[in-house]
Amino acid sequence: MNNMTAAPLNFKARLASLRKTTPVLGAGLSGGLLILSFPPHGIGVFGWVALVPLILACSNAAPRRAAFIGWLAGAVFFVGSLYWLRHVTWAGYLALAAYCALYFIPFALLVALRPGGWRGMARMKNLGWMVALAAVWAASEYLRATLITGFPWNLLGVSQYNQISLIQIAELGGVYLLSALMILVNAGIAVTILQYTSGLRRAGYKIHVEFMTVLFVLAAASSFGLRILLAPEALAEPIRAALIQLNIPEVGNWELADPELIYQRLEQLTELTTHALDLDLIIWPETALPDFVRYSPRSAALVQRFAAAGVPLLVGSMDMDWLADGGQNYYNASMLFNTRGQLLGSYRKQHLVLFGEYIPFEEKIPLINALTPINSSFQSGKETTLLRLPDDERPFSVLICFEDTLPYLARRAARAGATWLVNQTNDSWFDPDCGSVQHLAHAVFRTVETRLPLLRCTNTGVTCAIDAKGNITQTLAPRTEGFQTVAVTPADPDRPLTFYTRHGDRFAQACLLGSVALFISLCFTPRKKPNA
Repeated sequence: MNNMTAAPLNFKARLASLRKTTPVLGAGLSGGLLILSFPPHGIGVFGWVALVPLILACSNAAPRRAAFIGWLAGAVFFVGSLYWLRHVTWAGYLALAAYCALYFIPFALLVALRPGGWRGMARMKNLGWMVALAAVWAASEYLRATLITGFPWNLLGVSQYNQISLIQIAELGGVYLLSALMILVNAGIAVTILQYTSGLRRAGYKIHVEFMTVLFVLAAASSFGLRILLAPEALAEPIRAALIQLNIPEVGNWELADPELIYQRLEQLTELTTHALDLDLIIWPETALPDFVRYSPRSAALVQRFAAAGVPLLVGSMDMDWLADGGQNYYNASMLFNTRGQLLGSYRKQHLVLFGEYIPFEEKIPLINALTPINSSFQSGKETTLLRLPDDERPFSVLICFEDTLPYLARRAARAGATWLVNQTNDSWFDPDCGSVQHLAHAVFRTVETRLPLLRCTNTGVTCAIDAKGNITQTLAPRTEGFQTVAVTPADPDRPLTFYTRHGDRFAQACLLGSVALFISLCFTPRKKPNA
């Protein structure tokens, strides 16, 4: 008798334990699928289903439980996709992953807070909540890309960087629009699963409006992209450039590198480019020179020597201004020299990397310097600069390092009149087998959003050309020492600007306003107690 009584109790205990662990497994599965969606794995199709386990896990959870499940899914994803940051700082890497995971919480909360749950057959309500989930996700990504200087790394839509027809919608709403579309698909699949598992679709055939709507929207996005890809391209004289990839074996701090090795490789590789025909420009990567070119006789002489060979030179270098009190301001800069070695113009990096290029409150909190590998802070530039090659009236703008992950800077350059872009970077800070390819994926969207081609020149990373439709060509692989000759066709200076260039993040901002209004309304909506 005692055994018979214990058996049901034991079964109930196991069932209760299973109910508690299943949502956690769902969060882990979503995080894992998201990891696989991005480089180095690059299985982008997983991004279209990655959030389904999270939605299922939160669909019948209490709000507090759902918030934890959402954060856990985000933590798994960011720990697994940002692991290349461990080369700089383990503490910073884990802290950043934990922080970014917070932006999964609004999405998970909205799933849990839907009155009546997600198993109903009210089609229009289901569609409305699917759109709401997409809006909340896009709003959360926009906040992550904006707050505390912004960290727009691995937004969901970026996982589709090599799906050329789909990414064209970025010219309308940026990468956030593609992220929202992917969430809409995830939500449609989740609603389908919930309706079948609850038995609502076993009695007779009914058209699945939610899933059919998702397929229609996806087809419309693909059709828009195909129309862009098949449009005739304007004929114009291309810009031919030689991109120098030094592959200096260090971790981002020139003080740890041998200056002689840097000068030697610059000389050897640039010398090789003199045999290339019809070059319009030679590009060195971010901070290619180990000192300040405007104040260093040796660096200035090297620039003079190669510029005099007949091709203008775009140089990544540190720069410095002297202050009235005798102090200095330091900058991460890009400088264009003509064939006489004269400085035609320069750009100073506007968006500095927190703890990578500047240290907040370093004068007030001395111990904060222990969190960063740098010894002192750079100053940020104040404006976008238009640079012009001699005898070419099609201006270009430079994005330094991670500035090509920030949509507003490329948009600002396009609005200022740039017809093509250059990204000079040094991905040797990180593991080039992962971080550098993820970095490249973000650059693709800057070209689609603005319809400006882009040349990427890296110390090590992915040196390449990206055309105005996001096609990556003429690639020089990471950890390769050499140069790549590339060609891009600048945009027509009189072209109409894209919707995204003119209006920016209006889509994401509308999603944010709508999300705030929705959560406020939910605060006053009674909710039934969940079953689990």
